Amino acid sequence: MMKIKKIPQRMCLGCQESRPKKEMVRIVRSPEGEFSVDFTGKKPGRGAYICYKR
Repeated sequence: MMKIKKIPQRMCLGCQESRPKKEMVRIVRSPEGEFSVDFTGKKPGRGAYICYKR
């Protein structure tokens, strides 16, 4: 019996829809207060997700 892998879901701040984490872009605020785009999803700091939809 194969185990089904759970796909992490995140909610977009713009459209409020839940989507798989890999389909979204993460905006992160570093501990120093600088904002940057995190395409890997692994940078340290507080993050928010937005989708590619307008």
